[in-house]
Amino acid sequence: MKMKIRKKVAIPAILLLLMAGGLLTAYLKYEPSRHFRNTDIPVLATPEPAAGIEVRPATEAVKEAEPPEPAGGTRTGTAGEAAAAKPEPTEEIRGARGSFNLLLLATDARADEASRTDVLMLAHVNPEQNTVSLVSIPRDTQVNLPGIGLTKINHAHAMAEANGQGGHAGTLAAIQAVSNLCRCSINYYVKTNFDGFEHFVDTIGGIEVELDTPVKLTYNYRTLPAGKQHWNGETALDFVRERKSLDDGDNARQRNQALVIQAIARKLLVPDNLARLPELIRLVKEDILDSNLTDADMLSLAWMVRGVDPEEMYFVQFPGSSGKAKDPLVGAELYYWIPNMTAWAELSRQILGDAPDE
Repeated sequence: MKMKIRKKVAIPAILLLLMAGGLLTAYLKYEPSRHFRNTDIPVLATPEPAAGIEVRPATEAVKEAEPPEPAGGTRTGTAGEAAAAKPEPTEEIRGARGSFNLLLLATDARADEASRTDVLMLAHVNPEQNTVSLVSIPRDTQVNLPGIGLTKINHAHAMAEANGQGGHAGTLAAIQAVSNLCRCSINYYVKTNFDGFEHFVDTIGGIEVELDTPVKLTYNYRTLPAGKQHWNGETALDFVRERKSLDDGDNARQRNQALVIQAIARKLLVPDNLARLPELIRLVKEDILDSNLTDADMLSLAWMVRGVDPEEMYFVQFPGSSGKAKDPLVGAELYYWIPNMTAWAELSRQILGDAPDE
């Protein structure tokens, strides 16, 4: 009888030891600062010297950009004020091993056309400091593309793909264009299309969003009311694509995209989703067209999201102003977002931290 009792006591004890060992192994392997500190972080692109950062002024400067709302809800003000809002990083932080730049790309993929990058968002991730800074790059930003000249940054992906080089070549062209514009290295990327985004939102059970004012969805012929609401993937996609009905056009759309990123981060933090992170990683990979993140990288990033307050994510739009200029691809005058590289040089030191100087 005593032997049986010992066995009954010993079995749960062994299970507890195994569970503790599993948790310790997971911590040693996936804890964000530890994982990325011990990872040989790749460098996919660095600024090309020939690309330059000077962009010719547009033929007509329409207006200076209204400062965007940061994701946390506090107005950023001018580029200089936004830069001052974050403390000057120390040299130790700038060179901190483990911090990296991740580029988020979403394409408007169509069956019979080369796809453009409808969304370009640069995320500077510092696992040591547990911080994420987001830089939204307007798709109409004027850049100098090799062999083309001054055109829109979202043409980089489409032109490489249209030249018969394939979707991955388009990805690499977009990565290089962002590296040249932002004067920083790009380490990781995630590319999806609209269908993938919609399915991912549905996979995590939708998102909860609160709107200050109603938003008219131009192509869905309905209006999202003000207040708290639950969205499925289709509604979330319509929201992040909408710009025609917004007073501030593409600027407002980029702020709305940051709002959805916050909502996704919050949803990933709920217990039901935390418990199924490995399964979610597998499902997410089905929705991603292209990425150089490993499963371990994704799990580590998901772990980090748990410790980041979505309201504290720092968000800013690439500084610049509206204007018009002749586009070499279409031979006609088009709308552009003319980047203010002087403002960016100041702002990037605060946001990217360890990005190389100009």
